[in-house]
Amino acid sequence: MRNLIFTKILDLQISIFIFTVIIVLIIPYLVFGQLKSQDKPVRIKQEIVQPIQDKFLGLSIFDPSKFSMSHSISMSYFTLGGKGISQSLYLNTMSYQIASPLLLRVQWGIQNFPYNTLAKNNPVFESGLFLSGAELQYKPSDKLEMRLQFNRMPNYMYNRYWYDNPLRPYRSSLWDWDEKK
Repeated sequence: MRNLIFTKILDLQISIFIFTVIIVLIIPYLVFGQLKSQDKPVRIKQEIVQPIQDKFLGLSIFDPSKFSMSHSISMSYFTLGGKGISQSLYLNTMSYQIASPLLLRVQWGIQNFPYNTLAKNNPVFESGLFLSGAELQYKPSDKLEMRLQFNRMPNYMYNRYWYDNPLRPYRSSLWDWDEKK
């Protein structure tokens, strides 16, 4: 009885092995038969260099002529009572004109405090990457403008009086300081 069960199990294992070998040998022929020849070879260098013809294929959705970017770098050092702090800051503002009246703007940066003996454990002086703000501006005419904004400012920079002051020149966002009014 045991011998009969052992033979049936062995026959089943051999059948599974033969089936697996047949599948492994047949599948490459099926896959290889999908593409007989390529009509027009793709030349990557020419595809990168040639101007965009169809704006909806591949990465051609992004139009570089509608994109602008500005950078600023600043470095500072402050000392008080024999202690000091140094800061370096890189700020990047990217704008993309999605449509004629619709503009997307993102501002991000990297700050670093390589030397800090003034306020060692203060979270305000942490180094790293940060998102300063983002804005979606819709301006169909000179008399109508709508903005959806996200601004993130450190607590020490926030001055509510400046925004409530009726005598200040009209500035609606951080990025308006670069524009000529």
